[in-house]
Amino acid sequence: MTAAHPDRAIARDLGDLILAGCGVGGADADEFVQLREFVAREALDLRLVAAFAGSLTLARYTFSPPPRRFHFDPAGELAVVVEALEIEHGERWLVDLVAWPVDRPSEFATAAGRADLLGADQVDNPASFFGGRPLLVHRTPLGWLRAGCCGVVVLDERRAGGRLAGALGNLLAEDLAHARELHRLMGRAFPTNRIRVPASSIHRGAA
Repeated sequence: MTAAHPDRAIARDLGDLILAGCGVGGADADEFVQLREFVAREALDLRLVAAFAGSLTLARYTFSPPPRRFHFDPAGELAVVVEALEIEHGERWLVDLVAWPVDRPSEFATAAGRADLLGADQVDNPASFFGGRPLLVHRTPLGWLRAGCCGVVVLDERRAGGRLAGALGNLLAEDLAHARELHRLMGRAFPTNRIRVPASSIHRGAA
Protein backbone atom coordinates (compact mmCIF):
# COMPACT_ATOMS: atom_id res chain seq x y z
CA MET A 1 0.00 0.00 0.00
CA THR A 2 1.23 3.47 -0.81
CA ALA A 3 0.03 6.01 1.73
CA ALA A 4 -0.98 9.43 0.44
CA HIS A 5 1.25 11.71 2.47
CA PRO A 6 -0.01 15.30 2.51
CA ASP A 7 2.67 17.94 2.54
CA ARG A 8 3.14 19.78 5.80
CA ALA A 9 1.40 22.96 4.70
CA ILE A 10 -1.79 21.11 3.71
CA ALA A 11 -1.74 18.99 6.86
CA ARG A 12 -1.36 22.15 8.96
CA ASP A 13 -4.25 23.84 7.14
CA LEU A 14 -6.49 20.83 7.69
CA GLY A 15 -5.50 20.73 11.34
CA ASP A 16 -6.39 24.42 11.67
CA LEU A 17 -9.81 23.68 10.20
CA ILE A 18 -10.43 20.99 12.82
CA LEU A 19 -9.37 23.36 15.60
CA ALA A 20 -11.70 26.02 14.27
CA GLY A 21 -14.58 23.59 14.26
CA CYS A 22 -13.74 22.52 17.81
CA GLY A 23 -14.12 26.05 19.09
CA VAL A 24 -10.65 27.53 18.72
CA GLY A 25 -11.99 29.55 15.80
CA GLY A 26 -15.01 30.77 17.72
CA ALA A 27 -17.55 27.96 17.25
CA ASP A 28 -20.73 28.31 19.32
CA ALA A 29 -20.67 26.42 22.63
CA ASP A 30 -24.16 25.09 21.84
CA GLU A 31 -22.58 23.08 19.04
CA PHE A 32 -20.80 20.92 21.61
CA VAL A 33 -24.19 20.01 23.09
CA GLN A 34 -25.48 19.25 19.61
CA LEU A 35 -22.43 17.09 18.96
CA ARG A 36 -23.16 14.99 22.04
CA GLU A 37 -26.77 14.65 20.92
CA PHE A 38 -25.66 13.66 17.43
CA VAL A 39 -23.32 10.95 18.76
CA ALA A 40 -26.08 9.58 21.01
CA ARG A 41 -28.74 9.70 18.28
CA GLU A 42 -26.56 7.87 15.77
CA ALA A 43 -25.25 5.44 18.42
CA LEU A 44 -21.65 6.05 17.39
CA ASP A 45 -18.79 4.26 19.12
CA LEU A 46 -16.35 7.09 19.80
CA ARG A 47 -13.48 4.68 20.44
CA LEU A 48 -13.78 3.32 16.91
CA VAL A 49 -14.33 6.80 15.49
CA ALA A 50 -11.14 8.02 17.17
CA ALA A 51 -9.19 5.00 15.90
CA PHE A 52 -10.31 5.08 12.27
CA ALA A 53 -11.77 8.55 11.60
CA GLY A 54 -9.74 10.70 13.98
CA SER A 55 -11.54 13.85 15.05
CA LEU A 56 -15.32 14.16 14.95
CA THR A 57 -16.55 17.75 14.99
CA LEU A 58 -19.81 19.61 14.62
CA ALA A 59 -19.46 23.19 13.36
CA ARG A 60 -20.63 25.56 10.63
CA TYR A 61 -19.33 25.26 7.09
CA THR A 62 -20.10 26.55 3.62
CA PHE A 63 -20.34 24.01 0.79
CA SER A 64 -19.57 24.61 -2.88
CA PRO A 65 -21.24 22.94 -5.91
CA PRO A 66 -19.72 19.75 -7.41
CA PRO A 67 -16.96 18.87 -7.19
CA ARG A 68 -18.09 19.58 -3.65
CA ARG A 69 -15.72 21.30 -1.25
CA PHE A 70 -16.29 23.02 2.07
CA HIS A 71 -14.65 25.58 4.31
CA PHE A 72 -15.21 26.75 7.87
CA ASP A 73 -17.72 29.59 8.03
CA PRO A 74 -19.34 30.84 11.29
CA ALA A 75 -22.36 31.91 9.21
CA GLY A 76 -22.61 28.60 7.31
CA GLU A 77 -24.82 25.60 7.97
CA LEU A 78 -24.29 23.14 10.79
CA ALA A 79 -22.32 20.15 9.57
CA VAL A 80 -20.38 17.11 10.75
CA VAL A 81 -16.70 16.79 9.88
CA VAL A 82 -14.34 13.82 10.26
CA GLU A 83 -10.77 13.20 9.21
CA ALA A 84 -9.85 11.10 6.18
CA LEU A 85 -6.83 9.07 7.27
CA GLU A 86 -4.36 6.75 5.62
CA ILE A 87 -3.35 4.01 8.06
CA GLU A 88 -0.36 1.74 7.54
CA HIS A 89 1.48 -0.42 10.09
CA GLY A 90 -0.17 1.46 12.93
CA GLU A 91 0.84 4.87 11.61
CA ARG A 92 -1.78 7.41 10.55
CA TRP A 93 -1.58 10.30 8.07
CA LEU A 94 -4.13 13.06 7.77
CA VAL A 95 -5.03 13.23 4.07
CA ASP A 96 -8.20 15.31 4.00
CA LEU A 97 -11.38 16.25 5.86
CA VAL A 98 -14.90 15.09 5.02
CA ALA A 99 -18.05 17.01 6.00
CA TRP A 100 -21.79 16.90 5.40
CA PRO A 101 -24.77 18.96 6.58
CA VAL A 102 -26.27 17.39 9.70
CA ASP A 103 -29.66 16.85 8.06
CA ARG A 104 -28.32 15.76 4.62
CA PRO A 105 -25.69 13.01 5.10
CA SER A 106 -25.67 12.10 1.40
CA GLU A 107 -24.34 15.55 0.44
CA PHE A 108 -20.80 15.07 1.72
CA ALA A 109 -17.74 16.98 0.54
CA THR A 110 -13.98 17.15 1.12
CA ALA A 111 -11.87 20.09 2.20
CA ALA A 112 -8.96 19.59 -0.20
CA GLY A 113 -10.07 16.94 -2.72
CA ARG A 114 -7.13 14.71 -1.80
CA ALA A 115 -8.89 11.61 -0.42
CA ASP A 116 -10.53 9.05 -2.70
CA LEU A 117 -11.90 6.72 0.01
CA LEU A 118 -12.73 6.69 3.69
CA GLY A 119 -11.30 3.52 5.23
CA ALA A 120 -8.89 3.17 2.31
CA ASP A 121 -6.47 0.97 4.27
CA GLN A 122 -9.09 -1.78 4.41
CA VAL A 123 -9.05 -2.31 0.62
CA ASP A 124 -5.72 -4.12 0.62
CA ASN A 125 -5.71 -5.47 4.16
CA PRO A 126 -6.16 -9.27 4.16
CA ALA A 127 -7.93 -9.05 7.53
CA SER A 128 -10.81 -7.21 5.83
CA PHE A 129 -11.61 -10.37 3.86
CA PHE A 130 -10.94 -12.97 6.54
CA GLY A 131 -13.06 -16.08 6.09
CA GLY A 132 -14.21 -14.98 2.66
CA ARG A 133 -16.25 -12.05 3.93
CA PRO A 134 -16.70 -9.12 1.52
CA LEU A 135 -15.63 -5.53 2.13
CA LEU A 136 -18.56 -3.28 2.97
CA VAL A 137 -18.95 -0.25 0.71
CA HIS A 138 -21.14 2.43 2.28
CA ARG A 139 -22.93 5.17 0.38
CA THR A 140 -22.25 7.83 3.02
CA PRO A 141 -19.65 8.64 5.68
CA LEU A 142 -22.44 8.57 8.28
CA GLY A 143 -23.27 4.98 7.32
CA TRP A 144 -19.59 4.14 7.70
CA LEU A 145 -19.46 5.71 11.17
CA ARG A 146 -22.62 3.85 12.21
CA ALA A 147 -20.93 0.60 11.14
CA GLY A 148 -17.98 1.29 13.42
CA CYS A 149 -15.84 2.46 10.49
CA CYS A 150 -15.93 -1.05 9.02
CA GLY A 151 -15.61 -0.87 5.23
CA VAL A 152 -15.12 2.09 2.90
CA VAL A 153 -16.89 5.09 1.41
CA VAL A 154 -16.24 6.44 -2.09
CA LEU A 155 -15.27 10.11 -1.84
CA ASP A 156 -13.88 10.72 -5.33
CA GLU A 157 -15.53 8.70 -8.10
CA ARG A 158 -12.78 9.56 -10.58
CA ARG A 159 -10.04 7.90 -8.54
CA ALA A 160 -11.72 5.44 -6.19
CA GLY A 161 -12.76 2.96 -8.88
CA GLY A 162 -9.25 1.81 -9.67
CA ARG A 163 -8.39 1.43 -6.02
CA LEU A 164 -11.53 -0.59 -5.27
CA ALA A 165 -10.88 -2.77 -8.30
CA GLY A 166 -7.63 -3.82 -6.64
CA ALA A 167 -9.39 -5.07 -3.50
CA LEU A 168 -8.14 -8.41 -2.21
CA GLY A 169 -11.65 -9.86 -2.08
CA ASN A 170 -15.28 -9.26 -2.93
CA LEU A 171 -17.23 -6.08 -2.23
CA LEU A 172 -20.63 -5.73 -0.55
CA ALA A 173 -22.83 -2.91 -1.84
CA GLU A 174 -25.85 -1.57 0.05
CA ASP A 175 -28.34 -2.70 -2.62
CA LEU A 176 -28.63 -3.50 -6.34
CA ALA A 177 -28.63 0.14 -7.43
CA HIS A 178 -25.52 0.76 -5.38
CA ALA A 179 -23.86 -2.34 -6.88
CA ARG A 180 -24.49 -0.97 -10.36
CA GLU A 181 -22.94 2.36 -9.36
CA LEU A 182 -19.83 0.61 -8.09
CA HIS A 183 -19.52 -1.52 -11.21
CA ARG A 184 -19.72 1.63 -13.34
CA LEU A 185 -16.89 3.15 -11.29
CA MET A 186 -14.62 0.14 -11.71
CA GLY A 187 -15.33 -0.50 -15.36
CA ARG A 188 -16.89 -3.28 -17.40
CA ALA A 189 -13.85 -5.51 -17.01
CA PHE A 190 -14.50 -5.84 -13.27
CA PRO A 191 -16.38 -9.15 -12.65
CA THR A 192 -19.95 -8.42 -11.59
CA ASN A 193 -19.97 -11.49 -9.34
CA ARG A 194 -17.38 -9.82 -7.13
CA ILE A 195 -19.93 -7.20 -6.07
CA ARG A 196 -22.39 -8.72 -3.63
CA VAL A 197 -25.63 -7.27 -2.22
CA PRO A 198 -27.52 -8.16 0.97
CA ALA A 199 -30.29 -10.69 0.36
CA SER A 200 -32.67 -8.38 2.25
CA SER A 201 -32.16 -5.62 -0.34
CA ILE A 202 -33.10 -8.03 -3.18
CA HIS A 203 -36.30 -9.02 -1.38
CA ARG A 204 -37.20 -5.37 -0.81
CA GLY A 205 -36.66 -4.60 -4.50
CA ALA A 206 -38.87 -7.49 -5.56
CA ALA A 207 -41.68 -6.54 -3.20
